Amino acid sequence: MANKEQVYWEDQEEEFDFKAFFWKYLRYWYWFVISALIALVVAYFYVRQQVPIYKISTVLMIKDELSTKGALKELDAYSGNKIIENEIELLKSRAMIERVITDLKLTTSYYQKGKVRAAEEMFGDVPVWIEPDKLSPLAYQEPIWIKIKDKNEFEVQNEEGETQGKFGFSQKVQGDYGTFRVFLHDSLYRHANDLIQVRFASKDGMIQRYQGAVQVELVNKESTVLRLSIEEALPAKGKAILSKLLEAYTFSALADKNREAANTMKFIDERLRLITGELGDVEKDVETYKSSQGITDLSAEANLFLGKVKENDAKLNELDIQLKVLDGVDAYLQSSQLGVAPATLMVSDPVLTGLLTKLNELDNQREKLARTTASANPLLETVNKQITNTKAAIRENINNQRENLNISKKSLQRLNDSFESSIRTIPRKEREFLTIKRQQGIKESLYLLLLEKREETAISYASTVTDSRVVDEPYSSPGPVRPKPNMIYLAALLLGLGVPFAVLSVKAMLNDKIESRAEIEDKTRNIPILGEIGQRPKEVDGPLLDTNKRNFIVEQFRILRTNLNYLFKGDLAVKKVLITSTITGEGKSFVSLNLASSLAKANHKVVLINADIRKPKLHEYLGIPNEVGVVNYLIGRKKLDEILLPTRVENLTFIASGPVPPNPAELLGSEAMKKLIEELSQRFEYILIDCSPHGLVTDALLVAPLVDVTLYLVRHDHTPKTALSSLAQLAQEKKMPSLSLVYNGVKAGGAYGYSYGYGYGYGYGYYGEEDKVSWWKRWRKKI
Repeated sequence: MANKEQVYWEDQEEEFDFKAFFWKYLRYWYWFVISALIALVVAYFYVRQQVPIYKISTVLMIKDELSTKGALKELDAYSGNKIIENEIELLKSRAMIERVITDLKLTTSYYQKGKVRAAEEMFGDVPVWIEPDKLSPLAYQEPIWIKIKDKNEFEVQNEEGETQGKFGFSQKVQGDYGTFRVFLHDSLYRHANDLIQVRFASKDGMIQRYQGAVQVELVNKESTVLRLSIEEALPAKGKAILSKLLEAYTFSALADKNREAANTMKFIDERLRLITGELGDVEKDVETYKSSQGITDLSAEANLFLGKVKENDAKLNELDIQLKVLDGVDAYLQSSQLGVAPATLMVSDPVLTGLLTKLNELDNQREKLARTTASANPLLETVNKQITNTKAAIRENINNQRENLNISKKSLQRLNDSFESSIRTIPRKEREFLTIKRQQGIKESLYLLLLEKREETAISYASTVTDSRVVDEPYSSPGPVRPKPNMIYLAALLLGLGVPFAVLSVKAMLNDKIESRAEIEDKTRNIPILGEIGQRPKEVDGPLLDTNKRNFIVEQFRILRTNLNYLFKGDLAVKKVLITSTITGEGKSFVSLNLASSLAKANHKVVLINADIRKPKLHEYLGIPNEVGVVNYLIGRKKLDEILLPTRVENLTFIASGPVPPNPAELLGSEAMKKLIEELSQRFEYILIDCSPHGLVTDALLVAPLVDVTLYLVRHDHTPKTALSSLAQLAQEKKMPSLSLVYNGVKAGGAYGYSYGYGYGYGYGYYGEEDKVSWWKRWRKKI
């Protein structure tokens, strides 16, 4: 049965090896520790330098206006429900914020030198305050310092600490920063030479800042409860801002209501003055007519007609008032006045009242948008269009009502005409007196109606209360909302660990060199790894190891020597070994020399041939001249005995390469090379041939048929990964006999978990080693 063909190369999808992944980064543990410590130290100083910011909040409830009147709600002329979105915009409006900034004088900030930070803000307990008169642009760009000399005098300094002059408190200061006055709080005076830093800001800039800083949000979508919040470095300052904002909002709401009531009172008073005068004139006419005509009483028929006419005239008066109210509304629509017009407060039609309320809300919304947006803003254009449409609807409603009122008025006038026809049947004196008495009744009924409305408005005016209530007074968060030290330290730790991880990962992705024994085993099949050779310790002098010392690398060569014997087929009298690699720098000469030395130490007669005649190095390691060698023998200039050179290692003979020839490949592939191996076989037990790298030249393939075993060196972090495919192909084609691998130059942890099984720690000692290396020295060696 034919043997199954062996597979030396397998290109398959790699499975994730957590153990290899872990050891890949663990070998650089010290970089992770250093990076993490640096990141934490930086985070510590960052946290110390940052100003802690607190969140200050308050809760406001917007009440239904109908519920604010209690027993007087029937007399409320301004009833309606507030739109909560409008109230939110009002709280953040420019007018509200401007009033807060003006009242609290937030355009001027005061700072003192802190224990950690260069400057810490002060609020409320500042020993001085400044009243700016006219500041220069420099005052808004650079801070100034007020140095209190005593209770009577202070000194002005610039940013560089230069004195700008000494002044008395409340004295006008004129200089580079403009004109201002400084006043002293006697109760807050601390000590002489107290240094206060002052910073000025423009009002517009502060308005924009706090419009963005103040947050207003609904606590619950089903309620009218609002939460106002702001983030400030000083909780006292944040509380003052929110308190002042609530105060400004309450004052604004009450002012609007009082203005509406005042306008109504003014309208009624004007009508009363007119009616009072007319009523007085009519009463004088009644008195005069009675005196001149001697009339004391009217007949029953006259009184009956007079009562009916009086009742009809009262209705006509009400219609006239309604028409005048509609005229007032129409005049309001033609004007540019914002707010509620006086006449609209006596509108009886609910549809018209709703339209006017909507128009008022749209006017307020347009006013707010006009202050904060451009004229071409789409939202502002939409509001303007809504206002136009609402006004059109109001005009249509007014025309319809006016038409209906005029129809009713004409009907009542026709009724009056019939009454007047009946009155003509009454005797002349009574008829004339009845006409005068009728005018008196009209004026009296109108006068009484206006008095009633005036009293209702006065009562409503007196009972005006705010339609909002502060549920929670401004309060501060127990701790700063930012910076959050724990989060910063955690982020710094992750960053400190992530930076070396990322660097090592990028380095690994860009690295095309072999980094572990596992890579070799995964990529090649049925090519044995004969042994591992660790990186030569720094304390080991020279390339030729002292086999009498007990250290890990000498022991590794002993293991390699032992494993080598298992590769030879049968009991060979002479064992010939070819040593090659893929590229230069893989330690081929170092391994050849020390393997030969280890074999010689075991009492074997060994000859080491430097067949790397293109770039020889072995003679330098042994300290032997390279004047005569293999090349001289191959060209027939020297005999075997003339090129055999003794070494300081007992039982080890060396053949140098000799001068570099112009045709190295032809010489190594000649019959003379075969003859050389045959002659050496008569004298030595082991023949080791150090040949040129196979990946660069063909020399190793020419020598391979002459040997029994081929040792192929792969060096950690030096041999390219692409070499594994050519190596597997070489084994597949059997161009080199008994091809085996030697993993060379393995650094501590370089096998990613396999070093403990094959390399005995690579510098951390092996079984039986007497000299122990402290962890501190090992750590310094890694660095």
